Formats: sequence, structure tokens, C-alpha cells
Amino acid sequence: MPRPLSVAELGTATGFNAALLCALLGDKEVTTIELDAALAEAGENNLRAAGYTPSAVRGDAAAGWLDRAPYDLILATFSVDRLPPAWPAQTTPGGRIITPWNSPWCCYGTLALTTGQDGSAQGRFHSFAAFMPIQRPHSAASPPDPATPDGSLQITTSTLSPWAVAGGNLNAEFHVGLTVPGASFVWDTSGDHAPVRLGVTDTTGSSWAAVDYDGHHSDRFAVTQSGPRRLWDEITTAYERWLTLGRPDVDQHGLTVDATGAQTPWVEAAGRKHALVK
Repeated sequence: MPRPLSVAELGTATGFNAALLCALLGDKEVTTIELDAALAEAGENNLRAAGYTPSAVRGDAAAGWLDRAPYDLILATFSVDRLPPAWPAQTTPGGRIITPWNSPWCCYGTLALTTGQDGSAQGRFHSFAAFMPIQRPHSAASPPDPATPDGSLQITTSTLSPWAVAGGNLNAEFHVGLTVPGASFVWDTSGDHAPVRLGVTDTTGSSWAAVDYDGHHSDRFAVTQSGPRRLWDEITTAYERWLTLGRPDVDQHGLTVDATGAQTPWVEAAGRKHALVK
């Protein structure tokens, strides 16, 4: 008789998912982890009231829970923009890791990975699912202020429409978010700078860009960039690559994590995988 499946659920919240897992697999096979103390207490109370007693842990889900590892399945109920290294390390070879995905540019998609014998993992992204991003014990750094030039101001024009990369095409936005790390956008229709402005910031540094629509010309846009990164240039390169690859869907994208923890996104197009260097 095969042994029961062991599951780590990351993000207890109300306890609903943990209760379902307990009903399917048995309480002893379920570990559920929650960082927020108030949510953890509420979830544990709900589980007890429903008659379930999984192993409930209060801690950082990004670190997993080594005491009960390895798990056959790690299931996250929040999104990440990079796979925490503890997850494949705590998953049995041939096990599965399922997590919603996000980037500062696009919170969308679900990643399903299968782990290898050497601690590596590989799998595909899938359409749908948008969850709150992972919460960490430490405080988040303050975002950079894009209003202050740093002496590297560059003013050019671009033929790439800002709506092409930030207008609701989730396949294009997912590709940009996966391959232009740290880039985030916000629309400004106040008219203070231009009739419509797309503001782009680097959540990891001081770079920023502004793409302005003058209200008349849809074939060229004024672009201002500042900082060590030329963010709009990176976004343009990513979008042009997406076009060259045949406008791949979210489902054609994947991620490989090698035994050292290095993570390489890729796209399967024209019958082969194309590595996307970040």
C-alpha cells in the first residue's frame, strides 16, 4: 500500500484549504504555515472547530518547515516573484510545488514545478490566478522616488505604445514582468505632465522612465529615462522578443531551477525552448 502524501500548505489564513487537505489526506499528513499571528490564531481556531488538527506552524512560509520535510507537495496560497530556495530543498524528488506568481509589472499566473533528484525543479506557468504577494517578517524597503533626476536624464522618442505593454494584454504583460525584473508601472491621467503618462519605476533601485502620449500621435511617444537602468529600453526589448517568439501565451512560459538555486525562465515556441536571460 503506498504511503500517504505529505503536504505543506503555505498561508493558513482562515484554515479552509488546510481543512480540505486534512479531509483528503488525513490530519497527520498536513502542515500549514502562517506568518501573521492574528490570521494564524483565527485559522487554527477554525480548524479545531471543524474537527481538524494538522500541524500548524507560525513562521515565515518562504522558509518552509524543515522539521516535517520532505513533502510530496508544497502548495502556496500567496504569490511569489522568485521561488524560495527552501521549497525545492524540502520537496521529495518527483514532488510538486504549486504557487501563484507575480512580478511588480504583472500579478498573474500559477507556476507548477516538479522536483528532480538533485534538488532542481522544472515546470510551466499556467493562466489564471492572482493572489496577494508573499509577506515577509522584515519591513519592505521604501520605494525609490522617481521624481528626482540623478544626473543621467535621457530624453528620446519611442514607437512602442505604452498600451501595448501595460494596457491589459496579460500575455504581453506577463512576459515583460518575467524578464524585466523590478519594473513597475502606474498610469497618470491627471494632465499634470502630459494628456496620458505611463510612469515606470525600478522597485529594486533608483531608475525610472516616463512615457508620454501627447493626445494626438499614436505612432510616437516622448520618453524620459533616468538612473543606471534604461527601463523603457529593457521593456521595449522584452516586448519585441515576445513578438518575435510569436506572442506566446502565459502557458508557453516555464521556469527551470537548477541544483544551485539559479532560476531561468523560458518560453516554448516553434517546437523548442528559448531561455529568457533576466
